[in-house]
Amino acid sequence: VAGREVMRTHCEVKICGLTRRRDVELAVELGAEYVGFVLAPASPRHVPPELLPELTRCLPEHVRRVGVFVNESVETIRRIAAGNLDVVQLHGAETPEFAARLGMPVWKAVHVETERELEMLERYDVERFLFDAASGGSGGVCDWRLAALAAKRWRIMLAGGLRSGNIRDAVETVKPYGVDLSSSLEEAPGIKSEDKMREFFKEIRK
Repeated sequence: VAGREVMRTHCEVKICGLTRRRDVELAVELGAEYVGFVLAPASPRHVPPELLPELTRCLPEHVRRVGVFVNESVETIRRIAAGNLDVVQLHGAETPEFAARLGMPVWKAVHVETERELEMLERYDVERFLFDAASGGSGGVCDWRLAALAAKRWRIMLAGGLRSGNIRDAVETVKPYGVDLSSSLEEAPGIKSEDKMREFFKEIRK
Protein backbone atom coordinates (compact mmCIF):
# COMPACT_ATOMS: atom_id res chain seq x y z
CA VAL A 1 0.00 0.00 0.00
CA ALA A 2 1.34 3.42 -0.89
CA GLY A 3 2.31 5.41 2.19
CA ARG A 4 1.32 9.02 2.62
CA GLU A 5 3.80 11.86 2.56
CA VAL A 6 5.07 13.01 5.95
CA MET A 7 4.46 16.69 5.22
CA ARG A 8 1.29 17.50 3.31
CA THR A 9 0.63 21.14 2.52
CA HIS A 10 -1.85 20.82 -0.34
CA CYS A 11 -5.13 18.93 -0.07
CA GLU A 12 -6.23 17.46 -3.38
CA VAL A 13 -9.87 17.71 -4.46
CA LYS A 14 -12.07 15.24 -6.29
CA ILE A 15 -15.49 16.32 -7.49
CA CYS A 16 -17.61 13.22 -8.01
CA GLY A 17 -21.04 12.37 -9.36
CA LEU A 18 -20.51 14.53 -12.45
CA THR A 19 -23.00 14.01 -15.28
CA ARG A 20 -22.72 17.24 -17.32
CA ARG A 21 -19.79 18.54 -19.36
CA ARG A 22 -20.33 22.07 -18.02
CA ASP A 23 -19.85 20.83 -14.45
CA VAL A 24 -16.71 18.93 -15.41
CA GLU A 25 -15.27 22.09 -16.97
CA LEU A 26 -16.15 24.17 -13.90
CA ALA A 27 -14.53 21.64 -11.55
CA VAL A 28 -11.34 21.79 -13.62
CA GLU A 29 -11.46 25.59 -13.81
CA LEU A 30 -11.76 25.84 -10.03
CA GLY A 31 -8.80 23.54 -9.43
CA ALA A 32 -10.04 19.98 -8.97
CA GLU A 33 -7.30 17.39 -9.44
CA TYR A 34 -9.84 14.60 -10.00
CA VAL A 35 -13.22 14.40 -11.73
CA GLY A 36 -15.42 11.45 -10.83
CA PHE A 37 -18.09 9.57 -12.74
CA VAL A 38 -20.45 6.98 -11.25
CA LEU A 39 -20.76 3.91 -13.46
CA ALA A 40 -23.07 2.03 -11.08
CA PRO A 41 -26.50 1.75 -12.79
CA ALA A 42 -28.42 1.89 -9.49
CA SER A 43 -27.07 5.33 -8.62
CA PRO A 44 -29.11 8.50 -9.32
CA ARG A 45 -25.80 9.94 -10.57
CA HIS A 46 -25.22 7.11 -13.03
CA VAL A 47 -23.39 7.98 -16.25
CA PRO A 48 -23.88 5.62 -19.21
CA PRO A 49 -20.44 4.47 -20.38
CA GLU A 50 -21.05 5.77 -23.89
CA LEU A 51 -21.14 9.34 -22.52
CA LEU A 52 -17.68 9.14 -20.92
CA PRO A 53 -15.74 10.19 -24.05
CA GLU A 54 -17.69 13.45 -24.27
CA LEU A 55 -17.48 14.14 -20.54
CA THR A 56 -13.74 13.45 -20.32
CA ARG A 57 -12.38 14.76 -23.62
CA CYS A 58 -9.56 17.32 -23.79
CA LEU A 59 -9.00 17.63 -20.05
CA PRO A 60 -5.67 19.00 -18.79
CA GLU A 61 -3.05 16.30 -18.29
CA HIS A 62 -2.87 16.88 -14.53
CA VAL A 63 -6.60 16.16 -14.08
CA ARG A 64 -7.29 12.46 -13.52
CA ARG A 65 -10.56 10.80 -14.50
CA VAL A 66 -12.01 8.49 -11.83
CA GLY A 67 -14.71 5.92 -12.49
CA VAL A 68 -16.81 4.59 -9.60
CA PHE A 69 -17.91 0.96 -9.82
CA VAL A 70 -19.93 -1.24 -7.44
CA ASN A 71 -19.45 -5.02 -7.56
CA GLU A 72 -18.85 -5.01 -11.31
CA SER A 73 -16.83 -7.62 -13.21
CA VAL A 74 -13.16 -7.14 -14.01
CA GLU A 75 -13.91 -7.45 -17.72
CA THR A 76 -16.62 -4.77 -17.65
CA ILE A 77 -14.47 -2.35 -15.65
CA ARG A 78 -11.53 -2.79 -18.01
CA ARG A 79 -13.74 -2.29 -21.07
CA ILE A 80 -15.34 0.89 -19.75
CA ALA A 81 -12.06 2.29 -18.40
CA ALA A 82 -10.05 1.81 -21.60
CA GLY A 83 -9.24 5.27 -22.96
CA ASN A 84 -11.78 6.96 -20.67
CA LEU A 85 -10.51 6.59 -17.09
CA ASP A 86 -7.23 6.97 -15.22
CA VAL A 87 -8.38 5.54 -11.89
CA VAL A 88 -10.92 2.89 -10.87
CA GLN A 89 -12.73 3.49 -7.58
CA LEU A 90 -14.29 0.38 -6.07
CA HIS A 91 -17.34 1.02 -3.89
CA GLY A 92 -18.63 -2.48 -3.26
CA ALA A 93 -17.44 -5.69 -1.62
CA GLU A 94 -14.42 -6.05 -3.89
CA THR A 95 -11.58 -8.12 -2.43
CA PRO A 96 -7.86 -7.27 -2.43
CA GLU A 97 -7.39 -9.97 -5.05
CA PHE A 98 -10.05 -8.39 -7.26
CA ALA A 99 -8.41 -4.96 -7.01
CA ALA A 100 -5.04 -6.43 -7.97
CA ARG A 101 -6.47 -8.01 -11.14
CA LEU A 102 -7.55 -4.69 -12.67
CA GLY A 103 -4.04 -3.69 -13.71
CA MET A 104 -4.55 0.05 -13.24
CA PRO A 105 -4.61 2.57 -10.36
CA VAL A 106 -7.30 1.61 -7.85
CA TRP A 107 -8.99 3.44 -4.98
CA LYS A 108 -11.00 1.39 -2.50
CA ALA A 109 -13.93 3.00 -0.71
CA VAL A 110 -14.30 1.82 2.88
CA HIS A 111 -16.63 2.41 5.80
CA VAL A 112 -14.77 1.79 9.05
CA GLU A 113 -16.51 1.76 12.44
CA THR A 114 -13.76 0.47 14.75
CA GLU A 115 -9.98 0.71 15.03
CA ARG A 116 -9.75 -3.05 14.59
CA GLU A 117 -11.31 -2.74 11.14
CA LEU A 118 -8.43 -0.53 10.06
CA GLU A 119 -6.17 -3.58 10.09
CA MET A 120 -8.16 -5.05 7.20
CA LEU A 121 -6.86 -2.28 4.97
CA GLU A 122 -3.38 -3.79 5.17
CA ARG A 123 -4.53 -6.49 2.77
CA TYR A 124 -5.15 -4.04 -0.06
CA ASP A 125 -2.43 -2.77 -2.38
CA VAL A 126 -4.21 0.31 -3.71
CA GLU A 127 -3.32 3.90 -4.49
CA ARG A 128 -5.87 5.46 -2.13
CA PHE A 129 -8.52 4.55 0.41
CA LEU A 130 -11.67 6.62 0.23
CA PHE A 131 -13.21 7.02 3.69
CA ASP A 132 -16.95 7.48 3.26
CA ALA A 133 -20.10 7.39 5.33
CA ALA A 134 -22.03 4.12 5.58
CA SER A 135 -23.99 5.00 2.45
CA GLY A 136 -21.92 6.68 -0.25
CA GLY A 137 -23.57 9.74 -1.79
CA SER A 138 -25.93 10.11 1.17
CA GLY A 139 -24.34 13.27 2.53
CA GLY A 140 -23.63 11.58 5.86
CA VAL A 141 -20.33 12.17 7.68
CA CYS A 142 -17.83 9.38 8.36
CA ASP A 143 -15.87 8.97 11.60
CA TRP A 144 -13.15 11.62 11.36
CA ARG A 145 -11.23 10.16 14.31
CA LEU A 146 -10.78 6.82 12.58
CA ALA A 147 -10.04 8.55 9.29
CA ALA A 148 -7.30 10.56 11.00
CA LEU A 149 -5.73 7.37 12.35
CA ALA A 150 -5.80 5.86 8.86
CA ALA A 151 -4.34 9.02 7.32
CA LYS A 152 -1.18 8.50 9.37
CA ARG A 153 -0.60 5.20 7.55
CA TRP A 154 -2.18 5.48 4.10
CA ARG A 155 -3.16 7.99 1.46
CA ILE A 156 -6.73 8.83 2.41
CA MET A 157 -9.40 10.61 0.38
CA LEU A 158 -11.97 11.88 2.88
CA ALA A 159 -15.60 11.85 1.75
CA GLY A 160 -19.05 12.02 3.30
CA GLY A 161 -20.94 15.20 4.16
CA LEU A 162 -18.12 17.61 3.32
CA ARG A 163 -19.08 21.17 2.37
CA SER A 164 -17.77 24.72 2.60
CA GLY A 165 -19.01 25.00 6.18
CA ASN A 166 -16.98 22.10 7.58
CA ILE A 167 -14.16 21.52 5.11
CA ARG A 168 -11.49 23.40 7.07
CA ASP A 169 -12.31 21.48 10.27
CA ALA A 170 -12.29 18.20 8.34
CA VAL A 171 -8.90 18.84 6.75
CA GLU A 172 -7.32 20.04 9.98
CA THR A 173 -8.72 17.10 11.96
CA VAL A 174 -8.05 14.25 9.53
CA LYS A 175 -5.11 15.61 7.50
CA PRO A 176 -6.18 13.59 4.45
CA TYR A 177 -4.32 13.32 1.18
CA GLY A 178 -7.43 14.72 -0.46
CA VAL A 179 -11.18 15.25 -0.19
CA ASP A 180 -14.05 13.95 -2.29
CA LEU A 181 -17.33 15.85 -2.66
CA SER A 182 -20.52 15.00 -4.50
CA SER A 183 -24.03 15.47 -3.09
CA SER A 184 -23.21 18.55 -0.98
CA LEU A 185 -22.42 20.53 -4.14
CA GLU A 186 -25.61 19.64 -5.98
CA GLU A 187 -28.87 21.29 -6.96
CA ALA A 188 -30.23 17.80 -7.73
CA PRO A 189 -28.59 14.36 -8.06
CA GLY A 190 -25.88 14.66 -10.70
CA ILE A 191 -26.50 18.38 -11.25
CA LYS A 192 -23.88 20.58 -9.62
CA SER A 193 -24.55 24.08 -8.24
CA GLU A 194 -22.06 26.61 -9.57
CA ASP A 195 -22.48 28.77 -6.48
CA LYS A 196 -21.83 25.86 -4.08
CA MET A 197 -18.80 24.74 -6.06
CA ARG A 198 -17.28 28.21 -6.13
CA GLU A 199 -17.94 28.70 -2.42
CA PHE A 200 -16.33 25.37 -1.59
CA PHE A 201 -13.15 25.98 -3.58
CA LYS A 202 -12.85 29.48 -2.15
CA GLU A 203 -12.92 27.98 1.35
CA ILE A 204 -10.55 25.05 0.83
CA ARG A 205 -7.97 27.10 -1.07
CA LYS A 206 -7.69 29.79 1.63
